[in-house]
Amino acid sequence: MINANSRQRLKRLKPRQRKKLRVGEFQELGFTVIANLKEDAAAGAHDGLLDAWLDAVEQQGVSFGGHFSDGQLDGIVFPINGVAVTAEMRSALNAWLQARTEVSDVECSELLDVWHSAW
Repeated sequence: MINANSRQRLKRLKPRQRKKLRVGEFQELGFTVIANLKEDAAAGAHDGLLDAWLDAVEQQGVSFGGHFSDGQLDGIVFPINGVAVTAEMRSALNAWLQARTEVSDVECSELLDVWHSAW
């Protein structure tokens, strides 16, 4: 895979091209989330967790895309409406999931380029 943000490539692109390709200063960061749920939790508790998770993500001004099945929440948190995903936001959402009683373990990736990474 070619590094979309290599110095050589960015040097030859105009700002309009960098914006269209979402590279350089227009790069969009996000992070992946995998949360395993406790097996003994009731099915209603899982639905409540999903609703609360989506509210927590929305309060940060970003979005979550993924799936929720077989006792696992798996997806990616990504920017919307010009709100950038930051390391502080990642830490806050990770801590929120770890604090939930329905969750047995959480794995959040480091910030990654949502357009040019193989996540």
